[in-house]
Amino acid sequence: MQKPRRVDASMSLLNNLMAHPIDEGYAVAARTRPKDGAKALRSRHRIMLVAATVVLGFLLAIAASQNYRSAPEAEKQRSELIDRINQADSRLTGLRNHQSDLADEVRRLQASGLSNDSTGAALEQKLDDLELQTGAISVAGPGLKAVIDDAKNADSKEGRLLDVDLQQLVNGLWTSGAEAVSVNGHRITSLTAIRGAGSAITVDYSSLTPPYTVLAIGDTATMPARFAQSSGGRWVQYLVSNFDVRMTITTEDSLLVPADATIALRYAKVGSR
Repeated sequence: MQKPRRVDASMSLLNNLMAHPIDEGYAVAARTRPKDGAKALRSRHRIMLVAATVVLGFLLAIAASQNYRSAPEAEKQRSELIDRINQADSRLTGLRNHQSDLADEVRRLQASGLSNDSTGAALEQKLDDLELQTGAISVAGPGLKAVIDDAKNADSKEGRLLDVDLQQLVNGLWTSGAEAVSVNGHRITSLTAIRGAGSAITVDYSSLTPPYTVLAIGDTATMPARFAQSSGGRWVQYLVSNFDVRMTITTEDSLLVPADATIALRYAKVGSR
């Protein structure tokens, strides 16, 4: 009678081992350990996030404080620099006007010295022609007035005029028969440089701002058609049609193209009369 009870006990033990292979204490430990670890990990992440936020806020506060302290000084330096530039521009304008006055006086003296006989009159006429060609004297007369500007909503890539565009425009006017040309009051001669400096266009190394007013003295009966057929005229028309560049061209009965204020005597020789 004892043997069946041992068999039943053995079977009961095997069934229990099969149903519960791991002790319940291990299971409890396994269930509680990840939760505690996750809580600890989340706590560490929260602490690190708070610390990083505090450090970032501290750095931003320092940067803002430094910018606030340096802003008045930077603005002061900027204002001083602008004042110096304006003073230099005013002084340069005054010197150019004085130079123009002296050049007019020299021409009057030359005229008075050469107008005594026919030979002197011929030399004076030749001198006037050369001064006209070199831009040494101002020129007045009928001609074309072209006002060209960037597109209305121009950005850094499209719709903004470049130095090459002004070069093409001026060359087109020369081709159409212009005798004298100026851009924003600067006389264009064979020695004049039209260049780009950053986002600005310079003429004789003076920065210009749009709109650009181009004056060309010449025959108003033929210049408009010849300009439209020139390579420069077609170039500008392409800009107007495809990049919304704005331009107006009108014929004028009287224009004044100033002398080149930067022109200087380079070569001279003693002649005999």
